[in-house]
Amino acid sequence: MKFRIAKDTDTKDVKRLWAYCFEPEGHPFFNYYFDTAYEPENTMVGIDRSYLVSTVHLRQNIIRVRGVDLPMSYMVGVATDPIVRRSGVGKKLLKSALGELKQRGQGVTILMPSYAGFYQKYGWDLYAHQWVQTMKLDDLAPLVEAADKTMSFGMLRSPREWKRLAGVYETYTKPLSGYAVRKEKEWVRLLESIFAEGVQVGYVKNDSGQLEGYCFYRLGEPEIAVTEFVYTTRRAQKALMNFLYNHRSQGDSVRWNEGMLDQGYIFHPNGKVGHSTMPFMMSRIVDVKLAMESIPVPVALEGAIQFGVKDPLCEWNHGTYVVSYKEGKAQVVKHKEHVDINAKLVFSVGALSLLLMGRMSATELAFEEKLEGPDDILEVLNRAYPRQNTYINEWW
Repeated sequence: MKFRIAKDTDTKDVKRLWAYCFEPEGHPFFNYYFDTAYEPENTMVGIDRSYLVSTVHLRQNIIRVRGVDLPMSYMVGVATDPIVRRSGVGKKLLKSALGELKQRGQGVTILMPSYAGFYQKYGWDLYAHQWVQTMKLDDLAPLVEAADKTMSFGMLRSPREWKRLAGVYETYTKPLSGYAVRKEKEWVRLLESIFAEGVQVGYVKNDSGQLEGYCFYRLGEPEIAVTEFVYTTRRAQKALMNFLYNHRSQGDSVRWNEGMLDQGYIFHPNGKVGHSTMPFMMSRIVDVKLAMESIPVPVALEGAIQFGVKDPLCEWNHGTYVVSYKEGKAQVVKHKEHVDINAKLVFSVGALSLLLMGRMSATELAFEEKLEGPDDILEVLNRAYPRQNTYINEWW
């Protein structure tokens, strides 16, 4: 089995495997992706006796973590041919992809799992969940009665109008960690892909014409699916609900995803139903030194801490390190290829990614038995890497 970056001559087989595992050939997203967005230079393939049997697409993104923009690969389209499943090919593919990303100088990677358990055993952990709210459209009535009547509605008609949404997204994500930075290229690609699938974009604006919220939604089924629901004010959220409420003749219910930071569910008239969480995005350390040194420390820490990292997949990460803090930066040196029994802290590699991304504090990770260490050092890490509200809404 050989793993390498795809060549142009592999495209036919990459399409074949995608069509078998995900959207079939001819599907609007399949057509859009391979006509417009597919990048062989960012795709890892597995070859078994000249036959392409596995793929992972390494979509290049800028992810903002604790206020810092990090080049990061988003692994999508992890696929294996049925003839080689349960033979360890998936594990080997992931390790090869991580090795490629290490060579590219990326310290962390992200992945949206179909089943988190498969990836957890290889060092990935969930750094972002989303609320999933489902309500009958008629049940929105009590929530929209209080909607601000000065808010009006509009529809985005072209990807070239992306700037109308960008300010809302930037305001919504500003206090968060782990989200994708969207510039013109990312916005146009996103909007082109959703328009290709027949998704609509509605927005709400105030009486000055300034947008305060928008949503991506799909009609044609009894349940209206809203895949992005972003707003800058509570009145904008209510106005978006009012906008969706006006589609009662085109659906029975609405299901929308939004960030875990939202607390509007507290005021829903019937919170016993239709309120759940969705495991959305996983993170994984590619290289311990690269990852830790790329994250700033917000407090004036001085000193050094010895710690161990257990990595079940990547031997280059497994071992004992010393991290030194000075002037808001971390410097990391690997001292041993094994985890020293005297190390003051011992992380699972997944726990370290959750700490850096901001999903959990050191004390919380210790409670979950993902990190071992004395309380005084855990408190130092709590100050160095305080817990953040994490969010991301990239689907590919």
